[in-house]
Amino acid sequence: MTRLGHGTLKLERDWVSVADIIGSAKQRLKRFFPQVEVEYEAAPDLPLLYAHAALLEQGLFNILENAAKYSPDGEPVRVWVSQHDKVCRIEIEDSGPGIPEALREKVFDMFYVVADGDSKRHNTGMGLAICRGMIGAHGGSVKATSARVGTGSRFIVDLPLPEIQAGD
Repeated sequence: MTRLGHGTLKLERDWVSVADIIGSAKQRLKRFFPQVEVEYEAAPDLPLLYAHAALLEQGLFNILENAAKYSPDGEPVRVWVSQHDKVCRIEIEDSGPGIPEALREKVFDMFYVVADGDSKRHNTGMGLAICRGMIGAHGGSVKATSARVGTGSRFIVDLPLPEIQAGD
């Protein structure tokens, strides 16, 4: 976290499919939350990302893990991937209680935890701070907003799509 915060983390990047990264994060989530269904929808013909796959997967896993923790039993976590100009957008949404608008930026602060009853003791408040650092190290951004419909939270991750250079 210190290296992320000071910009000294060296990224070992390679060309990777966003579907592979999300697939890996989904597999990991299944080990910890086997009962949670993840609905995944991606635009066709998405370009490759130039990224450190393990760091990016960890950042997305942290969001998926929170979504799984806060989703009611039987409600899926939804993931959409699309391309907007030179940006790959990943949206992760749950049907939980949502995050009050006044706290949507604060949830990315280290050690901050939204009051959530007894489950607060199982939460360090580091997951989303780490997520923002890992996404930011790739030149991207992450923000929290409300679900498209009903209650819940939606996290929007925007990652820049690099220009493919001749010889790449």
